[in-house]
Amino acid sequence: MTRPHLLLLLADQMRPDALAQAATPHLDALAARGVRFDNAYCASPLCQPSRACIVTGRYPTQHGVHGNMNEPIASQERLDTYPSQLQRAGYYTAMIGKHHYYDRWAVGMDVLEDDGDLQGYGYDHVWQVDDDHLNNQDRYTRFLQDIGKLSLFQEMARKRAWDAGALRPDEFDDGYIGETAVRFIEAYQDEAPLYLQVGFLGPHPPYWAPGDYATMYDPAKMQPPLAVDNPERIARTGRARAQYLGRVSLIDHYVGRLCAALEAKGMLEDTLILFTADHGDLIGDYGLYDKRHFYQPSVCVPLLMAGPGIALNPRLGGRICRELVSGVDLYPTLLHAAGCQDRLGAQPREGLSLLDIANDAGPRRAALYSELGTMMMVRDANWKLVYDAEQGGVQYLFNLRRDPQELDNLAGVAGYESVEKRYVETLLTWQVRLTHHTQEKERERLQRVRT
Repeated sequence: MTRPHLLLLLADQMRPDALAQAATPHLDALAARGVRFDNAYCASPLCQPSRACIVTGRYPTQHGVHGNMNEPIASQERLDTYPSQLQRAGYYTAMIGKHHYYDRWAVGMDVLEDDGDLQGYGYDHVWQVDDDHLNNQDRYTRFLQDIGKLSLFQEMARKRAWDAGALRPDEFDDGYIGETAVRFIEAYQDEAPLYLQVGFLGPHPPYWAPGDYATMYDPAKMQPPLAVDNPERIARTGRARAQYLGRVSLIDHYVGRLCAALEAKGMLEDTLILFTADHGDLIGDYGLYDKRHFYQPSVCVPLLMAGPGIALNPRLGGRICRELVSGVDLYPTLLHAAGCQDRLGAQPREGLSLLDIANDAGPRRAALYSELGTMMMVRDANWKLVYDAEQGGVQYLFNLRRDPQELDNLAGVAGYESVEKRYVETLLTWQVRLTHHTQEKERERLQRVRT
């Protein structure tokens, strides 16, 4: 059997309900010929830790990346990334756009000019773009300089006064990344199967969209934020959400362009495509913005999969899977699709193949976990508990069956003590399992959390 090409499309800070609120015809088409996972979670609700979870198939307790200012993943982990395993199996591996496996401040600005460091993660071809266009020089800022728009763009960024007409959609950062990825596919001639990872910068803040995408959505018609009743805050959130959805639609446009490029090359039917994000975005829900929280809009992500290896009923088309799935599942999924055996190394992985889950051919999760610093989350079919050692223990307990919007926090409420105890014990058992093969410094960190 011919091994499939693999395409991973990774948005930045995209909440799953954006797919229902924005015009996304190309992502809808992807779901219609594949699987949409409606209970997909990031393994850590912050950029760098989550992306480290994806590329290593391990949790922060295992790989050691707990924040955005962390140094790069340890070298032994880099050697065990899934791009490295695909590379050893004969795939040509390419990365275009944002990666955020390390922070620019932790490793030095000059690394943005050096693709060799990323090639150490297992990529044959690298075309990285950073998201700080004010302080850094990278390919995108040089592109803006070449077209005479860098000074204009940076002035708007400093003043946070966006002119939607200043850049065409194909000159905007995600347009630039999308166009670069399309050209890469058009030029691909290698006989080796291709793994291509495209990292978009949006819809991460600032909430700006270019051209017609900036006016595609009416701020007054946006879904109001959860647990907020202040009219001024609701209006401000509406303006942010309208721009956010505009960026989602821009990304969708390039999903269509990439699929069209694959089809023109005769590669589409032989390509397994995965679309997801590193984490979500609260955008005003509960009076909060950004990520770093375990509320559903922050910790949940969109996840679509289409292509070879998925058993579908031709009459019914795409399917919806409601099993609990995680960012750590991308690693075993890509190796499964490629027919690779996982080199487990010193630390076993807990991820499951999404192909097995989609085809009802493998194990299921009874519980799902996510962590960030001293905070840990566990959820199952009924309950979600969030535990923070720095804040004194259980912070949130939600009955997701009765309260899917997480408006009624039952932590510390009389009558729920046994529920709290059960899920805290589940969390600690999970952490003990993870740290059995973990480096000494991580075991020491966890011991401090427990005490």
